[in-house]
Parts: sequence; C-alpha cells; structure tokens
Amino acid sequence: MKSKRVHLRTFGCQMNVRDSEIITGLLISRGYKLTDKPDDADVILLNTCCVRQHAEDKVWSEIGRFSKLTHKPIIGLVGCMAEYHKYDAFKIAAGIDFVCGPNDIGTIPFLLAQALERDTKGIAVNQRQRDEYVYNTDFQFDKESCFVNISEGCNNLCSYCVVPLVRLREHSRNYEDILKEIQQLVGKGVKQITLLGQNVNSYNSENINFPRLLILVNQIEGLKTFSFITSHPKDAGQELFIAMSRLDKLKKSLHLPLQSGSDRILKLMNRGYTLKEYLQKVADYRKIVGGAISTDIIVGFPTESEEDFLDTKEVLETVKFDSAYIFKYSVRPRTLAAELNDDVPQEEKERRHRILLELQKVISKEKK
Repeated sequence: MKSKRVHLRTFGCQMNVRDSEIITGLLISRGYKLTDKPDDADVILLNTCCVRQHAEDKVWSEIGRFSKLTHKPIIGLVGCMAEYHKYDAFKIAAGIDFVCGPNDIGTIPFLLAQALERDTKGIAVNQRQRDEYVYNTDFQFDKESCFVNISEGCNNLCSYCVVPLVRLREHSRNYEDILKEIQQLVGKGVKQITLLGQNVNSYNSENINFPRLLILVNQIEGLKTFSFITSHPKDAGQELFIAMSRLDKLKKSLHLPLQSGSDRILKLMNRGYTLKEYLQKVADYRKIVGGAISTDIIVGFPTESEEDFLDTKEVLETVKFDSAYIFKYSVRPRTLAAELNDDVPQEEKERRHRILLELQKVISKEKK
C-alpha cells in the first residue's frame, strides 16, 4: 500500500482547493505518495466542480484520456460532479472506479482501498454534514497562508445554482472548533487565514454570528492577517461593516456578488434583494469600511433582454468594482432555472460577456 502513487487534480473554487488539502492529508497519513505526473500514478483523483457545463466537459475529457493510459490507474471522481451525477457517472465515463461527493471525502481512503484490493466500483452515500475530524488532517499546500472552512452548503436556492444539490443545506461548524483549528495553524507558522463558506456571512453557531466570529478570530495571538469569501448581499449589513472597520487584522476587502443589475432578472434568479438594496449595501460598505469591493456577474440568463443587460452594464459603470468575475449563463439540470427557456442565443451571450469584460478591464486599470 505504501508504494501506491496518487495524482490529485483540483477544479473549481477555493472550497475545492481546501477539500484537496483534506484529501491529501488523509492519504499521506495512510502511506500513499503524491505524484504530479498522471503517467506514473496508480490512482488518479479528480476533485471537481459542476457550477458550469464547461467545467464538467473538461473533467469528462480528462477521465477519457486517463482511462487510455497503458497502465490504467484507479480513477476516482470526487467533489461536486460526483454528488451531482452519482450512479450516472459510471455510465457517462466507464473508466471511473469510484465516486465520492464533498460531504464524504473522509471515506476516500476506504473507497480507494476497496477499489485497489477488490477491483470493485464504489460510491459514497452522502452524509448530511461532514465529520469534524476531516478538518484536522495536518496538511496544507501553503505553509504560511491557509483556508479554513467555517460552514458548508447553502440555503439560498438561487435558481441557477447547483450548490444546494451537491453540498446540501448550510451547516455552520462550531466556533470553538474553528478557533482551535486556526490556533493550531498559527502555531505551525501560518500567517494568513481565509475563512471559507458558500455563504460565509450567514454563519451562526451557538449564538455566535459572523461579525462576532470575526472579532474572535481577530483576537488570536500570532495571526497576522485574515480575510473571508464569499458573502451574500442579503446577509451583508452594517453590523458586519462596522466589525470590518474596527478589526486591525482583517483585510479590508469584500466580494459581494451582484449577478444582475435588473430587478426582474434578480427575481428570476431568486437572489433575495433588489438592485436598490444592493447599491445601498455598497454605499454603506464604502462609507464605513472604505475597502476594495469585487463582484460576480452572469450574462445571458433566460429572458435577459438588451434592456436588462444595459441595466447591468450601468451598475458596473456606476459602482466601479475593483474587479469582477463575469460569466455566461449555462443551463444546470435540476435547477429551477433549467425549467426556463434558455432563449438568449450563444452569440449574444458572447457579445454581452465581451462588452462587460472590456468595460471592467478599463475600470480595474483606472483604479490601480
């Protein structure tokens, strides 16, 4: 078992990067060796994202390529795509040996041993929430800057998003466990922490809400700086902004996804706020904190008209975000938006995407 070499490839967000750290720690503790060369691997694990179709297509392509290696390795589909497709994954890509969703990554050593020893395909049964031990595998990719999960899952049910389907409903970790993990990391020389959650600012555990958690993290001796990502506008308010302004170790930056500048589209997206409410939060943040602000935008959502698009463009021109991640809408089966007619032509999505990218490029350059 000690000679088995594992190639782990990570796709997607910071949550997946942190999950790959956990998986790596679990495997190293059981004698596995890591390799960055797929051709040398006995096992290939793909920790995946399914937020957009393009991300999925890339993974299926990689699995097909790895399945054709001379010495066919054990292939594990891990993460969001594993939970999203479950048993169907074996039909889509016959080379897969086991699948394991995000909440079950603690079972990967068992699934891997089963595949290696019994030559049988396996699937993890999704738990409602993770066991606490998975956060303490004693491995980090970066020895000075680390991610720390404070919550998992999401309750927002945005109509275009698969996160509640693959990471399930929101669960906040106990605040004492979070503080203990950070203290241990600092004791090992970590200088910077990023707090993670699908909706990080809705955190609440034993009457400790997100602003209060930030205050407690700020008090940890030896920690130099910390930040958090990603915030939902409906849970961002003056209590959070006041805390941010007063905490000396907290980086003064906020990622606040807008998604659209049209109230009609925001309602179809089930975002839970209006444009007016969003802009008021931006104004409050800039007045109280005064730090950098970034956002996410989706163009080409079903029924998005030219007027809707221009409303979004106007927000970028007015707010002048420091940076923006701009995406073309991609239909995700089993979401509420999948029931809508994807009626914006691809070439129009491309045009709108290009216009906003160029606009934001100019704004970001001006703000440097």
